[in-house]
Amino acid sequence: MTKELDELTRARLKRELSWGASKPTADRYQRTTDLQRAILDQYGRRGAEFILEQQGLRARTDAGCPWPVAGMAPADAVELVFGELAAVLPRFVAVLQERVRWVIPARRDDAWMLAYLTDRVLHDGRPHFQLVLGGAPNASPSLSPRAQYMGWSVPDSLRRLCLVHDGICSGAESILSARRMADLGEIMAGIEEEAPRPSHACKDLLEFHPDGVGNCQAFFRRSSRDTDPSTVFWDHESNELSREASFFEYVDRTLSLPLHDEARS
Repeated sequence: MTKELDELTRARLKRELSWGASKPTADRYQRTTDLQRAILDQYGRRGAEFILEQQGLRARTDAGCPWPVAGMAPADAVELVFGELAAVLPRFVAVLQERVRWVIPARRDDAWMLAYLTDRVLHDGRPHFQLVLGGAPNASPSLSPRAQYMGWSVPDSLRRLCLVHDGICSGAESILSARRMADLGEIMAGIEEEAPRPSHACKDLLEFHPDGVGNCQAFFRRSSRDTDPSTVFWDHESNELSREASFFEYVDRTLSLPLHDEARS
C-alpha cells in the first residue's frame, strides 16, 4: 500500500533531493538515487509524478492528451502506443513492456510528452529506475528549413516513428525530433576546412542521434531519389563513416540498451 504524498511531504522531499551540493559526488549520487527509488516505492504513481516534476514535467490527463492510456496497465499502454512498430523495434518494445512501472502523459511548457518509468538495477546492485520520454505523435513531420533547402525530405522510416513519437530518449540516448535534425554541412560550418577531406558530401548526411562528444549516427543519402536511406556512424575526428545499419535496426539497439541493468562493478 502506497503512502499519501501531501504538500508538506513534497516540500521535504524536494529539499532532500537538493541536499549535498557541497558533498563529494559519489556520496551525493548514492543518496539521491536511493531517495528517488524510495519515493517511487513508497508513493507509487504519485511519487513517479513527483520525480517527473523535478525535471520540469507536469502530469496531465486532460482532453488534449494525444495518448488514450488513462487507466491502462503499463505494459498494455506500451502495446497500444507502439502498435505495429513493435515489429521493427522488437528488443526495445519487449524490454520496455517487461520493465515499465508507469506510463504517464505529461507536459513541459506547451509540449506533450509521454513518460515511461522502468525498473533498473545500478552497477552496485541497488534498485533504481530509468526514464524514457517520447514526444507527441506527428503525422506531418517536417525538417529544419536548412535541411529542406539542402534537398532533404523526411525519410520514410523516420516518418513511421513520428506517428508514435516525434523525438524519443531512453536514458541519455536521444533520437532527435524531425525539426531538430541537421545536415552535416550545418554541423561542420566554420570548421569544414580543418577536417580531413571526406569521401562524402556533408549535405548528404542528416544527423538524428548525436552521441554528446561530437560524433553522430546519421541518415546517408546516396541519391536524391532515396526516400529511406540507411544510416551510418560519422566520426568527427577522422570524418569517416562506418557501422551502416537501417534506421530501425539502429534505433532498436540504441533505445533498448539503457533499459537493461547496469553491468556490475
